[in-house]
Amino acid sequence: MSDVNEQKFQGYSDNHYQHGMHGLAWISLWLIVGLGVAAGVFGFIYGSMS
Repeated sequence: MSDVNEQKFQGYSDNHYQHGMHGLAWISLWLIVGLGVAAGVFGFIYGSMS
């Protein structure tokens, strides 16, 4: 029975790790998108002024 419990815990551990990585991936994705949009807006305004 201990093998079954270890397998369940291992599965839970993997899912928790994957969930954390998924959240981190979304944060990095939106950070990159946000910085890209901000740089594009800044470049557009900077280019329009000169």
